[in-house]
Amino acid sequence: MPEGLARPVRVMLVEDHAAFHRALATLVDREPDLAVVAQAGAPDEARRHAASVGFDVAVMDLGFPDGDGEALIGELRRAASGAALPILSNSLDPTNLKRATEAGADEVLPKFAAPGEIIGTIRRLGSG
Repeated sequence: MPEGLARPVRVMLVEDHAAFHRALATLVDREPDLAVVAQAGAPDEARRHAASVGFDVAVMDLGFPDGDGEALIGELRRAASGAALPILSNSLDPTNLKRATEAGADEVLPKFAAPGEIIGTIRRLGSG
């Protein structure tokens, strides 16, 4: 990276729906100040990445066929104590959202949020 430029915000994506996962990775990677450093389609894969890859923001889903997203929030929080953990979720059920924030999620956005809102959230949470 050229001298004088800040390091990009390092983003890990944790999403089990392949099409959404690819679209989100493309969206993030188009931003010069953001970089996807890891992608996981399941909680076990996210745990492996968290142990080996430094990240500033882990954008994740809550629902996984083979694991509990709420438990994963706590695990990622312990693996990277300074990282931000925004959630993108299909479910806007207030009970699920409350449990996610109680588990340590920094913010919850609907998956249908505008791309600019998602990028803005990643940027804001990753910068501070």
